[in-house]
Amino acid sequence: MNSPRREVTVLTFSPGTRLLVTAGPATAGILLAVLVPFLARWLDGIGFPVLGVVWRVIAEVDTWWKIAVQAGIFALLGALASVEITRRLTRVTIAADEVLLETGDESVTVPRPVIDFVFMTGDRLIILDPDSRQMFHGEPRAEAAMLERAFTDHGYPWRDGDPFTDLYQPWVPESGELPVAVEAVLSARAVALRKKAGKESAELRASLEKLGYAVRDDGDRQHWRPLVRS
Repeated sequence: MNSPRREVTVLTFSPGTRLLVTAGPATAGILLAVLVPFLARWLDGIGFPVLGVVWRVIAEVDTWWKIAVQAGIFALLGALASVEITRRLTRVTIAADEVLLETGDESVTVPRPVIDFVFMTGDRLIILDPDSRQMFHGEPRAEAAMLERAFTDHGYPWRDGDPFTDLYQPWVPESGELPVAVEAVLSARAVALRKKAGKESAELRASLEKLGYAVRDDGDRQHWRPLVRS
């Protein structure tokens, strides 16, 4: 956590986490490139019955230059994984009058007057407005304890969990409990969740809120509740 000025707190990777995120995947890739050929030769030698052809192919990586090429490829894949992890996670900047949330090339600024609840659900940071709509829903770079301390120090209404948990109900398609328009959006969003289409599912979440409903995910399962004013 870095606080360049007293009234602003920036929450991002700690030095240890930054090192793990930036160098960890590439280092793991290099170790795999070096160790897997030895494992493959051993498995091929004992006639391991599962994926035998695969082990024989990997065992052919038996000279220093082949290992070096493989290590370079694995290191590149690890570096790409690091970039994706960094891009996906959100840097949180907390000021007295607003919260800035930067995820990849996108940023969201939430003014303090419209923030009614702040809490974590699993690894997700949630910010709700007075009508219980989600002003932000994403995975921060900082740990929950750091977030709680920073938001609390700045006077924001931090909660230990979702204050509306008891209102959620599991979505049962075509149950007749919900308006047709809401059913249609939830159906489309179920497809987006199965396809891991994060941007599309987020847009459909916003569409549901315009119809007066909030949604929470449990894996591929959706739970809904009506929006309520706190």
